[in-house]
Amino acid sequence: MPAETLHGLVAEHAAERPAATALIHGDERVSYATLDAAADVLAGVLARRGVGPGDIVPLLLPRSAHLVATELAVLKRGAAYTNLNPAWPPARRQSILDQIGAAGPAELPAEPLADLAARRTTAGADVVDPGPAAAATVFFTSGTTGGAKGVVSPHRAVARLFRPGGFPGFGPGHATPLAAALPWDMYAFELWGQLSTGGTSVLIDGDFLLPGALRDLVRTAGVDTVWLTTTLFNLFVDEAPECFDGVRQIYIGGERVSPGHLRRFLRAHPRTPVYNTLGPAESCMVAVWHRIRPADCDLAGGIPIGRAAPGTEVFLLGSDRARCAPGEIGEIYLGGDGLAIGYLGRPEQTTERFVPVPIDGRPRRLYRSGDLAVLDDEGVLHFRGRGDRQLKISGQRIEPDEIETAARAVPGVRDCVVLPITGPDGRVGRLSLCYLATTGGDRPDPLDVRGHLRRVLPAYLVPTTIWAVERFPMTANGKRDTAALLRGPARKADR
Repeated sequence: MPAETLHGLVAEHAAERPAATALIHGDERVSYATLDAAADVLAGVLARRGVGPGDIVPLLLPRSAHLVATELAVLKRGAAYTNLNPAWPPARRQSILDQIGAAGPAELPAEPLADLAARRTTAGADVVDPGPAAAATVFFTSGTTGGAKGVVSPHRAVARLFRPGGFPGFGPGHATPLAAALPWDMYAFELWGQLSTGGTSVLIDGDFLLPGALRDLVRTAGVDTVWLTTTLFNLFVDEAPECFDGVRQIYIGGERVSPGHLRRFLRAHPRTPVYNTLGPAESCMVAVWHRIRPADCDLAGGIPIGRAAPGTEVFLLGSDRARCAPGEIGEIYLGGDGLAIGYLGRPEQTTERFVPVPIDGRPRRLYRSGDLAVLDDEGVLHFRGRGDRQLKISGQRIEPDEIETAARAVPGVRDCVVLPITGPDGRVGRLSLCYLATTGGDRPDPLDVRGHLRRVLPAYLVPTTIWAVERFPMTANGKRDTAALLRGPARKADR
């Protein structure tokens, strides 16, 4: 029977295929045997410091093979790790350390992994098996009440997607760039997706993957499976579509998908599957997925988000928590092995978001995602925005997704985002629309966009300000940086 913890799965691959490549970082290649042995030695260091089950170990290291070995060592002790991003302000790092109750990040010997591995005397001497339900990692996300909020995820939540018959593109012969920002949950997708299945994780330098780097990694490291935010995918399609040559499967998500970019990609790469994914950290990494077909690009409601990911339960429920019929909009509730243990040190918020719901006569513990969707007659989910994205201006309810869908129908508008503009009293007083325009003669003017919106939307849904950019600014996670857009021309006249 295969192991059920992340470190147990890595140890199995080290025993079965010791010379197989686990990590690539530039010219450095680390085998499964070396990675596992080095982590055993580091686990011994942690054991002598008293680290064990129930502990959370903060790490402050750049993306590197040593970081991965340290994470693995923490797991071997039955503890959980959380990564502090070196680029964060000290105050944010300290806030997380305070929540964990740690004096500072763990400091372990920074020797080359081969040297550490050579010091191992007994394999697994300090390894603990806490079971698949034990905490493995803590992802810190932005909290609605201020400060970072820790989402505690167990081993089974990470491993579930990659069990036999799960997501394609993971395992022996496959490689994925490790490019997601620390400590985002998609970092775990890129890392443990390969290490738990015997594939290769390819570490990159820099804040996020760029087209030239992907092209080089396909050629030099055998990268064939990629996860990208929608913003990055669109950028790659616009500026360097040839960088996808050699990639055999692509996962995208984090934001609503642009049908225009998908249409262009699928024409150029008809045999490369692209999977639309959606999932909060509370249902670790990916909760629903859908292989995008060319016909999906023409659907009025946008690209489907699909069905439940492996090891995940998905229910579409109304305000009374009864199941929605096809065609009815409801909230997505998530359950199954992907569910987080809860929020670190926040029992009230955990109780509020992780709720007992009777399904088919028995209670289930489910996460209220806040995502709205509708089921079609085939049982496929179609995203309908965030329940908490709804706005109200002068008593009128406004769904930004409706405005964005209308704007995307304008020829030359590749993508767009509606930005709420608040007044001195903190209330939303008007809307601004920023759109990504094509270059050249068919570039739409803001007045053209406004004219189209006036023809298809009621007046209160037409943004006060409409403006164009050639590229959306991005956050460290590779998503659209709406805060940066709000600091720009969003409050000025059309341009």
